Amino acid sequence: MKIAVRYQTRGGNTKEAAEAIAKAAGVKAEPIYVAIREPIDLLFIGGGVYTFDIDRSLKEFIKTIDNDIVKSVAIFTTSGFISVTNKIITAAQAKNIKVIEHSLTLRLGWRRAGQSKKKGNRFLNDKQLKSINDFVTRSTIAWKHI
Repeated sequence: MKIAVRYQTRGGNTKEAAEAIAKAAGVKAEPIYVAIREPIDLLFIGGGVYTFDIDRSLKEFIKTIDNDIVKSVAIFTTSGFISVTNKIITAAQAKNIKVIEHSLTLRLGWRRAGQSKKKGNRFLNDKQLKSINDFVTRSTIAWKHI
Protein backbone atom coordinates (compact mmCIF):
# COMPACT_ATOMS: atom_id res chain seq x y z
CA MET A 1 0.00 0.00 0.00
CA LYS A 2 1.43 3.35 -1.09
CA ILE A 3 0.56 6.26 1.25
CA ALA A 4 1.23 9.99 1.00
CA VAL A 5 0.43 13.00 3.21
CA ARG A 6 -0.20 16.51 1.90
CA TYR A 7 -1.19 19.56 3.92
CA GLN A 8 -1.93 23.26 3.63
CA THR A 9 -1.08 25.48 6.58
CA ARG A 10 -0.68 29.13 7.47
CA GLY A 11 0.28 29.07 11.13
CA GLY A 12 1.80 25.62 11.52
CA ASN A 13 -0.98 23.68 13.28
CA THR A 14 -1.89 21.62 10.23
CA LYS A 15 1.76 20.95 9.47
CA GLU A 16 2.23 19.53 12.96
CA ALA A 17 -0.89 17.35 12.57
CA ALA A 18 0.27 16.21 9.12
CA GLU A 19 3.69 15.29 10.48
CA ALA A 20 2.06 13.20 13.23
CA ILE A 21 -0.14 11.47 10.63
CA ALA A 22 2.88 10.84 8.43
CA LYS A 23 4.87 9.42 11.33
CA ALA A 24 2.02 7.03 12.18
CA ALA A 25 1.80 6.01 8.50
CA GLY A 26 5.56 5.65 8.07
CA VAL A 27 5.89 8.33 5.38
CA LYS A 28 6.92 11.99 5.07
CA ALA A 29 4.38 14.85 5.25
CA GLU A 30 4.72 17.35 2.44
CA PRO A 31 2.97 20.64 1.65
CA ILE A 32 0.37 20.70 -1.11
CA TYR A 33 2.75 22.36 -3.56
CA VAL A 34 4.78 19.13 -3.75
CA ALA A 35 3.35 17.31 -6.77
CA ILE A 36 2.12 13.73 -6.65
CA ARG A 37 3.89 12.00 -9.51
CA GLU A 38 3.44 8.33 -8.74
CA PRO A 39 0.38 6.21 -7.95
CA ILE A 40 -0.93 6.60 -4.40
CA ASP A 41 -3.39 4.19 -2.81
CA LEU A 42 -4.26 6.47 0.11
CA LEU A 43 -3.62 10.20 0.33
CA PHE A 44 -4.07 11.91 3.69
CA ILE A 45 -4.95 15.51 2.89
CA GLY A 46 -5.69 18.36 5.26
CA GLY A 47 -5.82 22.05 5.94
CA GLY A 48 -7.01 24.67 8.36
CA VAL A 49 -10.04 26.92 8.35
CA TYR A 50 -9.97 30.58 7.47
CA THR A 51 -13.18 32.63 7.68
CA PHE A 52 -15.26 29.44 7.86
CA ASP A 53 -13.79 27.97 4.67
CA ILE A 54 -10.76 26.05 3.48
CA ASP A 55 -7.87 27.95 1.93
CA ARG A 56 -8.07 28.70 -1.80
CA SER A 57 -4.75 26.93 -2.37
CA LEU A 58 -6.16 23.72 -0.89
CA LYS A 59 -9.23 23.97 -3.11
CA GLU A 60 -6.96 24.39 -6.14
CA PHE A 61 -4.78 21.47 -5.07
CA ILE A 62 -7.79 19.18 -4.81
CA LYS A 63 -8.85 20.23 -8.33
CA THR A 64 -5.45 19.10 -9.64
CA ILE A 65 -5.57 15.62 -8.11
CA ASP A 66 -5.56 13.01 -10.85
CA ASN A 67 -7.97 10.25 -9.83
CA ASP A 68 -6.04 7.82 -12.04
CA ILE A 69 -3.03 8.36 -9.75
CA VAL A 70 -4.71 8.93 -6.36
CA LYS A 71 -7.07 6.06 -5.58
CA SER A 72 -8.54 7.33 -2.30
CA VAL A 73 -8.21 10.12 0.26
CA ALA A 74 -8.57 10.46 4.01
CA ILE A 75 -9.42 13.98 5.17
CA PHE A 76 -8.17 15.84 8.25
CA THR A 77 -8.54 19.44 9.38
CA THR A 78 -7.24 21.51 12.26
CA SER A 79 -10.52 23.22 12.87
CA GLY A 80 -13.34 22.50 15.25
CA PHE A 81 -15.82 22.93 12.41
CA ILE A 82 -17.01 19.67 10.83
CA SER A 83 -18.59 21.72 8.03
CA VAL A 84 -15.09 22.67 6.86
CA THR A 85 -14.08 19.01 6.79
CA ASN A 86 -17.19 18.35 4.72
CA LYS A 87 -16.09 21.02 2.20
CA ILE A 88 -12.84 19.13 1.60
CA ILE A 89 -14.76 15.87 1.27
CA THR A 90 -17.19 17.44 -1.23
CA ALA A 91 -14.31 18.84 -3.30
CA ALA A 92 -12.63 15.40 -3.44
CA GLN A 93 -15.88 13.64 -4.33
CA ALA A 94 -16.44 16.12 -7.16
CA LYS A 95 -13.21 14.74 -8.65
CA ASN A 96 -14.60 11.17 -8.35
CA ILE A 97 -11.98 10.29 -5.78
CA LYS A 98 -12.97 7.71 -3.20
CA VAL A 99 -13.12 9.28 0.24
CA ILE A 100 -12.55 7.19 3.37
CA GLU A 101 -15.85 7.33 5.27
CA HIS A 102 -14.43 8.89 8.42
CA SER A 103 -12.33 12.00 8.84
CA LEU A 104 -10.32 13.67 11.57
CA THR A 105 -11.19 17.12 12.87
CA LEU A 106 -8.74 18.51 15.42
CA ARG A 107 -9.38 21.70 17.32
CA LEU A 108 -5.92 23.12 17.87
CA GLY A 109 -6.61 26.75 18.59
CA TRP A 110 -4.83 29.84 17.42
CA ARG A 111 -1.13 30.15 16.93
CA ARG A 112 0.41 33.36 15.70
CA ALA A 113 1.97 33.06 12.26
CA GLY A 114 5.67 32.41 12.61
CA GLN A 115 5.39 31.36 16.26
CA SER A 116 7.83 28.56 16.86
CA LYS A 117 7.60 25.71 19.30
CA LYS A 118 9.79 25.97 22.35
CA LYS A 119 12.25 23.16 22.82
CA GLY A 120 10.42 20.11 24.11
CA ASN A 121 7.01 21.76 23.67
CA ARG A 122 4.40 20.68 21.15
CA PHE A 123 0.97 21.93 20.30
CA LEU A 124 -0.61 18.47 19.98
CA ASN A 125 -1.49 16.87 23.28
CA ASP A 126 -1.43 13.15 24.06
CA LYS A 127 -5.17 12.75 23.46
CA GLN A 128 -4.87 14.37 20.02
CA LEU A 129 -1.86 12.20 19.15
CA LYS A 130 -3.88 9.11 20.08
CA SER A 131 -6.74 10.35 17.87
CA ILE A 132 -4.28 10.77 15.00
CA ASN A 133 -2.86 7.27 15.43
CA ASP A 134 -6.38 5.82 15.58
CA PHE A 135 -7.35 7.81 12.45
CA VAL A 136 -4.39 6.44 10.48
CA THR A 137 -5.12 2.87 11.59
CA ARG A 138 -8.84 3.12 10.79
CA SER A 139 -8.13 4.78 7.44
CA THR A 140 -5.69 2.11 6.29
CA ILE A 141 -8.11 -0.63 7.35
CA ALA A 142 -11.02 1.12 5.58
CA TRP A 143 -8.92 1.50 2.41
CA LYS A 144 -8.62 -2.29 2.18
CA HIS A 145 -12.43 -2.54 2.01
CA ILE A 146 -13.02 0.07 -0.69
